[in-house]
Amino acid sequence: MPIKLKVFVSGLAYDKGKSGIADYTNNVIRELSKENQLTILMPEDEIENFPIKNENITFLPAPKFTKKAILSMIWHLFILPFKIKKSDYDLIFLPAGNRRLLSFYPLPTVVTFHDLSQFHIENKYDKFRMFYIKKIVPYYLKKAPAVMAISKSTADDMMQFYGMSRDKIVINYNGYNSDRFSADLDASDVRMKYHLTKDYLLYIARIEHPGKNHLNLVKAYEKLPQELRDKYDLVLPGSDWNGAEEVHSYVSTSSVNPNIKFLGFVPDEDLPPLYCGAKLYVFPSLYEGFGIPLVEAMASGIPVICSDCSSLPEVGGEAVKLFNPKSVESIASTIAEVLSDNACLTDMREKGFKEIKRFSWKQHASKIIEIYNEIK
Repeated sequence: MPIKLKVFVSGLAYDKGKSGIADYTNNVIRELSKENQLTILMPEDEIENFPIKNENITFLPAPKFTKKAILSMIWHLFILPFKIKKSDYDLIFLPAGNRRLLSFYPLPTVVTFHDLSQFHIENKYDKFRMFYIKKIVPYYLKKAPAVMAISKSTADDMMQFYGMSRDKIVINYNGYNSDRFSADLDASDVRMKYHLTKDYLLYIARIEHPGKNHLNLVKAYEKLPQELRDKYDLVLPGSDWNGAEEVHSYVSTSSVNPNIKFLGFVPDEDLPPLYCGAKLYVFPSLYEGFGIPLVEAMASGIPVICSDCSSLPEVGGEAVKLFNPKSVESIASTIAEVLSDNACLTDMREKGFKEIKRFSWKQHASKIIEIYNEIK
């Protein structure tokens, strides 16, 4: 198949493959590289473990000093634009526009913007990073030829906090990998691997406090009726991140400590059966730009209850039950209500299969090419 476009992709916010942006980058590159020639800029030590490799992908090692966040931001912003030659590429794709931008754009450029959680969650980042996000990012984001928001919620935030015009933002929903996530997978091996001997409630997120809201979820679990706690464990896969020590400290002294299962970072191949083994997916995050795990859970046939804020109601649609993530009582009562109603669980499951039809990585990647054809 002939190559359509030569695309330069920045992978300097890849987080060693252990973040939502990394997952996004993997999936979009997988789709774009089917028909386009991609050159991916990445830290040298992350290239070897990058999961997508084929004849249409070439890697460009970034300078070693870009491992330091502040140097990476500065170099990416002010030096990289001069190194991208017009004769070498048709399109620049920046998959993490909320973290890495260019001071000017030498080629048609499509920027993905994920979220503005920093404006919703107090003390999420240090003062330097907050200054960068609040002052530097909007100035150079507005210069980009094309900006995509992954949800209407994110687009609304960009208009509110950055003063961007709605007609400058294209909403392009994330997708999910339909080849990996389905409702008919056997969870027995993954149960054995992670010593999951009981049925369980699931929440997949890096252990980050307060943003991912693990503490309120644990406190809600404590309030569940004894018969539900006896029947279901609470399983929490995810790497430790900012504030994780507060979550672990609380759980270590909790009466339900034996029922809380921290799995740490779970490799991609274990996630689909881990979803399928769950009775209920609980998504209590205080803010999400999109919330890919919500779609992956629905695709796995798992009913979802989630926060009533940011993008989650938008993405979950009619399939999810909502709660107030700041209210322990609201989370607990919603869990108990849903688990006690088998007809409700079945209805949520069926509605989830309908909702996921709105989300496709192929469709997302096609939109990027469509945008390029409009701005070239």
